[in-house]
Amino acid sequence: MKNKKNLKRYLAIILSFVILMSLVSCNIINFSFATSSTVSSQMPESTVIESTTTREATADSAREGERVTSEYPNAAVFNEYFSELGLGKLPQGKSLPADLIKGDNVFTSNGLDQLVIYGTLLKDVKLSNAIYDVKSKKNIRQKSEFPMVMKKGGFAGSEPVNLFAGLFEYKMWVADKLVGVFPFEVRP
Repeated sequence: MKNKKNLKRYLAIILSFVILMSLVSCNIINFSFATSSTVSSQMPESTVIESTTTREATADSAREGERVTSEYPNAAVFNEYFSELGLGKLPQGKSLPADLIKGDNVFTSNGLDQLVIYGTLLKDVKLSNAIYDVKSKKNIRQKSEFPMVMKKGGFAGSEPVNLFAGLFEYKMWVADKLVGVFPFEVRP
C-alpha cells in the first residue's frame, strides 16, 4: 500500500516536471570539437540570401510552390561565424547530437516533437533567436539571446514544439545581424 502511494507521488512529480519542461524548455549543447579548415563556408540551402534585408512576399515575386522568407540573412556575417547552420528535428525519446534529423522542418504541435537549431561555429559568439508567424507577419516569440556564449565548434539547441498549426520562420542573429531564416511548418 505504501509503495503504491510512493509510486503515485513519484509519477505525479515526474509528470509535473515533464509538463513544466515542455512549456519552458530550451536545451543548448555546445560541442567542444574543433572545426576543420576544409569545411566549406557557404550558406545552407535552406537559408536564402539576398543583399536586401527585408522584402514583402508577393504573388509576382514567388514561383508556384516556392516559399519566400520575410527577411534575408547577411551572407558576409554568416560566412564570418559559421560553416554550417540549419534547422532539424529530434524524435521523441532520442538525444542530441546522434539522433538529430537535419533539414526536417515539419513538426506536430504536441510538445513531443523537438525543434533543433544546429551549426558549426568558426569562432565564439553570442546568438539570438526568434520565431516569426508567416500568417500574422509578427514574431510570436520575440528576439531573445541564448543564455551563454557559444564556443567555436559544433552546437545544437532543442525545444519542444508547442505552437499552433501554421507556417513559421526560425530566425538567428549574431548581435543585430540576421544570419539565418529557416521556414518550418507545424501541423495539428
